[in-house]
Amino acid sequence: MKRIILTTAIFVALAAGLCSCQFFECEETVAFEFPEWPDYLPELLGWKLEKNGVPELVEGRSAHATSITLRLDKNKPCSITATPVTQNQFFKPAGTIYPYSQKITWSGGYASRLYNTIGGHEQFNWEKLLEKLESCDNPWLLDSQEILEAIDYHSFNANKLKLSGTISVSLDFTVFSSYVPQNQALEQQNSQVIVKKGQPELFALCQGTEFPQYAIIICASSSKNISLDLVSMPIFKEEL
Repeated sequence: MKRIILTTAIFVALAAGLCSCQFFECEETVAFEFPEWPDYLPELLGWKLEKNGVPELVEGRSAHATSITLRLDKNKPCSITATPVTQNQFFKPAGTIYPYSQKITWSGGYASRLYNTIGGHEQFNWEKLLEKLESCDNPWLLDSQEILEAIDYHSFNANKLKLSGTISVSLDFTVFSSYVPQNQALEQQNSQVIVKKGQPELFALCQGTEFPQYAIIICASSSKNISLDLVSMPIFKEEL
């Protein structure tokens, strides 16, 4: 008798699931806006898309595209990561987290990486994080491990998004930052970059809008103890 009741319950549950998807849309088509690519940076060849960290092969990822349309589970949180494809794959990705925002931003790229690293954590307020990151000069200089632990242990607060332990380094040549928004500041004041204390940071040597052939690794333990190392930039050919 128990077996009959259990079998009936499973059948009813499956039928209810099928009916809910039949009469109510379980998926929806969502349009996401790409961020603007500055014309003073090396040529953009297209975008590499990921959904929850998994490559997403869809049409419309060309350099001239202003948006992309994806088919997603309705209102189910997922990360969207859009990595700019250039000849040397130097720049950090943009991104967002659906359904909290449909605008792919450069600061949102950091949020999407956090989301993928921690495996979602749907109880966390990702919408608020996306909003707060917009005012951060360079979220990739934040302490990611500390932020991930705070999210995991439900102890996160806005103070975790304040840059600390950074050093300003003056240069007598122009470089590109891997975080796209920082290049606007570098273009206006091209002699100063911000690095994390004791952490090597890679900057591409500016050659106009040509693809950089060389980069500088900057490591600073203090304002007076700074090392610069010249390296060659690798060239990749990405299939779009």
